[in-house]
Amino acid sequence: MNFKAILRIIPWIVVLILLVFLWLRRLGNYTSPEKVNTDYTLVLQQIEKLGKLELVKYNYKEVVEVENIAKRYLDLGYFYIPGGQDQKAILIAQGEAVACLDLMKIKKEDISIENDTLTILLPQTEICYYKVNLENSKFYDLRTSRDDKKAAEFVDQVYAKAEKQIKIAALESGILTDAKNMSHDILKPFVENITGMPVLLIYPEQPKSIPIRIEK
Repeated sequence: MNFKAILRIIPWIVVLILLVFLWLRRLGNYTSPEKVNTDYTLVLQQIEKLGKLELVKYNYKEVVEVENIAKRYLDLGYFYIPGGQDQKAILIAQGEAVACLDLMKIKKEDISIENDTLTILLPQTEICYYKVNLENSKFYDLRTSRDDKKAAEFVDQVYAKAEKQIKIAALESGILTDAKNMSHDILKPFVENITGMPVLLIYPEQPKSIPIRIEK
């Protein structure tokens, strides 16, 4: 092959290289949205594996008093006919409340990418469970009916009241707010590690309560 033949081939080589470049670029434009969808699915799968993520635990020790007064007949104040036995209990209860984030509630549409930042809309934090630790709780005073069934129902009532007080105390102490703050410390670095990009975690706005004025 002489020099003139080589010069005639060079333009065709340049055109071929240009066509290959344009074809690869166009192929990349078609395939990039599929790659983003795959990333969303991967992130969602990894998050869902965490299930209900326990974030904050509050421990409580409280005194619970419950008294059931039996029905009285011919109650004249100083004289009455009892219809049963009065029941009274003072329980020194120890228990706990745990707040968590149910990551199974996150949907694919809650995940988005904007300006190279992954944004995840999280569900509201919630109390996973609250309970009285029976082994660490004890009755300071317990007077129950001689009827075994009534006595058992009364003891269950005492424990139920103790558990309810634990839940109320946890909510009033801000356990859900603490859980939100903790979720950023735990979940944010986890997601950034699996995606390799900055992560923004946001919560939906809670509706504001509107005071209702009642005209007298």
